[in-house]
Amino acid sequence: MLFLQFKINENRYILDTRDIIEIVPYANLKRIPKAPGYVAGLLNYRGDAIPVIDVCFLMSDKACELKLSSRIALVNCVVDGHPVRIGLLIGQMTETVRYDENDFSDPGVSPEESPYLGKVVIDDNRIVQLVNIGEIIPDEAHDILFQGMHSG
Repeated sequence: MLFLQFKINENRYILDTRDIIEIVPYANLKRIPKAPGYVAGLLNYRGDAIPVIDVCFLMSDKACELKLSSRIALVNCVVDGHPVRIGLLIGQMTETVRYDENDFSDPGVSPEESPYLGKVVIDDNRIVQLVNIGEIIPDEAHDILFQGMHSG
């Protein structure tokens, strides 16, 4: 299986590439007033407004440093039963890696406030953790980002 690897501080994480639509360079985002810090803003993607989550802020309470390696991964996920596209702002997107499904193990810890953290794999004596895209949007952000879905 192919994964996209990124780093936050010295920790390595991966995203399953099957969930990724496209990787785009960082672009100016429309800020959403009074949104939580992990909501980076809205991306104009081919005429559609796509909400973008700052993955660095979500995981470390520190905004993503914008570097040449900063990217926005456009992904498909399901929110309240509806398929949606979101952007994940990632500061140090480094490479793609391959792992076999059997390489993964349960981390033995699953913090309630981080339901998006999944299984782990040991690579080069370092722990790499899978990020579950379907769980990455905190519940309180659903109303801010996807309010139009709840009507009707």
